[in-house]
Amino acid sequence: MENISLRKMTLTDSDNILDIINFYIVNSTSYFSVAPLTRSSISDMLNEKTILPGYVVLSGDELIGFGYAYNFRPESTFSQTVKLTYWLKDGFTRKGIGSQLYNILESELRGLKIANILVNISSENVASLKFHKALGYKECGNFEKIGYKNGRYFDLVWMQKFLD
Repeated sequence: MENISLRKMTLTDSDNILDIINFYIVNSTSYFSVAPLTRSSISDMLNEKTILPGYVVLSGDELIGFGYAYNFRPESTFSQTVKLTYWLKDGFTRKGIGSQLYNILESELRGLKIANILVNISSENVASLKFHKALGYKECGNFEKIGYKNGRYFDLVWMQKFLD
């Protein structure tokens, strides 16, 4: 896609990020919440003090996605392991945008001496499972029928990538 750019996430991105998340909450099992999120929950996430990277994706002036890393666990034993998440507005997937976003996030994480990235994905989100596999993530766990949303059970699949 042309005219795609990335920049650091800021508090002014809250409403656009909220719109993207709430779309997936309402329409899929990809985002695990059942009820739409509020602006304050997004603002809290964006206000969190962290050295870990977070970016928004723009198509021209339109915010079409975001991704960020966050601590896997609070204990220092896991300080070299993060979780990573990203979301693209419906209609902007499978265009190479997620790969661009992950390239910059993973590059910054390497610079921070992060050794491991974990992601957890709904088993129903086959496109995301394939995407992560193509980027070198390997399945490291599968919690069968642990999630229940929209009247059905789904698995929670964990994938891991070792940064070199």
